[in-house]
Amino acid sequence: MTFDELRACLEKDGWPVDVVSEVTMRSRFRSGDRIFPVYVHLEPDYATFAVIPFARLPDDESGDVLADRLLFLNREMNLAKFSVDEDGDVILSVEYPLADLDPSEVRDAIDVLSFYAEKYRAEVQAATALP
Repeated sequence: MTFDELRACLEKDGWPVDVVSEVTMRSRFRSGDRIFPVYVHLEPDYATFAVIPFARLPDDESGDVLADRLLFLNREMNLAKFSVDEDGDVILSVEYPLADLDPSEVRDAIDVLSFYAEKYRAEVQAATALP
């Protein structure tokens, strides 16, 4: 699937799409009182759908507790995973091989992100610096 085809899939399903670069686009969804940004980034072999930032890892010892909890939640989730980048942003993401990506998997990726964002939003936010 090409960048333009992926963009068309999102737009056809009613997702707002902003092109960030030749390989990255941004959309968003609401969960509770928050609007989550969703970035879709294409590499040569895969597409990553990611909520960045989902939250921010605290700088104190509570960050270690949250990191341990995120690892536990990774085992509980299907398709998605939490990670933390070098800036301390907690990321919720899904990756799909690009070669066989089809419109139903694009929908699944966004559905999975929105499902887990809603499921874990309150718990993770309670332990972080982001509202």
